[in-house]
Amino acid sequence: MEQRWDEFAADIRSGDSEQVTETIDEIEELDLDERVQLFETCFDELTAIYAQSDDGYVRQSTVRVAERLTPGIALVFAVAESDRSIEADVDTVRQQTDEIGGFLLEALTDEDGRVRQSAKRGLKDVFRTYDSLEDEETIEAFAAELDEMATEYSDKRRKHLLEAKEDAEFFLQSGFGRLLEGFQKEFGDSLEK
Repeated sequence: MEQRWDEFAADIRSGDSEQVTETIDEIEELDLDERVQLFETCFDELTAIYAQSDDGYVRQSTVRVAERLTPGIALVFAVAESDRSIEADVDTVRQQTDEIGGFLLEALTDEDGRVRQSAKRGLKDVFRTYDSLEDEETIEAFAAELDEMATEYSDKRRKHLLEAKEDAEFFLQSGFGRLLEGFQKEFGDSLEK
């Protein structure tokens, strides 16, 4: 996995759109256990690439890769079903989700709007993972943190932070509430005519 990560890291640092997209596609094709192992191998270096880069596209690339490393619903279900082909457990899923969530919170304050948009999308996956873990408390903590962070900004960052807070709040609704809100967003304007 180390050698594979070295190749991925070189692609991310390159800032080349096609190379980064290929890397993301390769990560998506990994089985769940390989993805967990890749996270363990690369996450610290991934966040270091983000912190050290002046190139907005490179920072966005790190965020996009982090999004693909989010454990996600499939891993939660595999762990819950005690799938023996996966070495991860619920604590590993939670720890990786916490780390990615923290990283994406930081990226939501990036000066580059493309980075913030990617971070906002990534946080939805983080919220879905916590929702699958039935961890409303952590989602509530994210919503509160996003609200607090938004008070520090008056530019587009504030808007993106508040939109991410709305995404978190969406996952705090009941299943019926989500269905109703999704239906309203999809067909709301046509229903009012």
